[in-house]
Amino acid sequence: MSFSADSEFDPKLLDLHLGQLSEQERAAFEERIKSDAGLASQNEALATMFQALNSMRAEEPMLPAGVTERIAARVAAAGPPPRVVHPARRSTAELAELADPGVIRMRSFREIAAVAAIIVLAVGFGVPSMLHMRERGQRWLCQQNLIDIGRGMQSYAMAHNNSLPFAGWNTNYSWRPTDDPGLRVLPNRRHAYTLPRLGYVPVRVFVCPSARDVPMPEAQVRNHDDFLESRNVSYAYQNMAGVRPSVEDNPELPIFGDDNPLFDNGWPLFETLGLSDPAQANSRAHGGAGQSILTLDGNVKWFTKPNVGVNNDNIWTLDYVDEYTGREGPRSKTDSHLLK
Repeated sequence: MSFSADSEFDPKLLDLHLGQLSEQERAAFEERIKSDAGLASQNEALATMFQALNSMRAEEPMLPAGVTERIAARVAAAGPPPRVVHPARRSTAELAELADPGVIRMRSFREIAAVAAIIVLAVGFGVPSMLHMRERGQRWLCQQNLIDIGRGMQSYAMAHNNSLPFAGWNTNYSWRPTDDPGLRVLPNRRHAYTLPRLGYVPVRVFVCPSARDVPMPEAQVRNHDDFLESRNVSYAYQNMAGVRPSVEDNPELPIFGDDNPLFDNGWPLFETLGLSDPAQANSRAHGGAGQSILTLDGNVKWFTKPNVGVNNDNIWTLDYVDEYTGREGPRSKTDSHLLK
């Protein structure tokens, strides 16, 4: 059963299925249904519901031969019926029920069908619409977070010779967790952490409302050089281990966005996810529908695919890299690799 949430429900549909339209009204309305896809979808849903209700109305079963005589014989053998005294007035509980406006009494199949239809329509139209509105609201809040981050990056650049947020990097660092004693793990998110640590952006804006992440306590920001844990940040930042762009470079370069679905806290997930084509992977933040992306010029846009970088570059992967050890970075200023 499917509904068109964009079409307003016409009460005449209920009258049609309950037989309350005249022949002329019925014929005119059926012609209208044929020319209106949304109305046709609603009509199909109601037809399915009424078919299910009608199937519950079992036909009166045929009584076996002689059953009436056998019942009469048993009644006669049981003796005289007991004396029943009917109260002159209805019970207090019954009167209270009749007086209660919240009690709904349905005595006919038509009344039951009408209520059932209203419930089906409320669920079919109301619940998807509410969920859609909720997701749209969360997406809007997510984009506002990225706009605030973009403003903070512009302020940082003005104070740091047009540089993007950067916490330092050398060949002894790895953005991927490692057991190598000669390497120091420096998650890529630590570069973005310079924004709240220096007071350019409140730490709460790094948490997407669609994610299950939690913001880092504001009082602890100045005491650390990185987010306390991975779930304190929902967004991915441009990989700063290679060639780093500045605010003067290509304005369409994606620089920040919803989290990369191909990496988990630095660990590549290609084999775990079984992805044969990373170009089809969307962030998990919004149910896989797409991702909000902040570009170098401060604009935030919604994309339903990851090939939205400069020259259709994939924002989740590095060019010419097949295996990620944690020390790889972009080879050009237009190679996007958003990484948490």
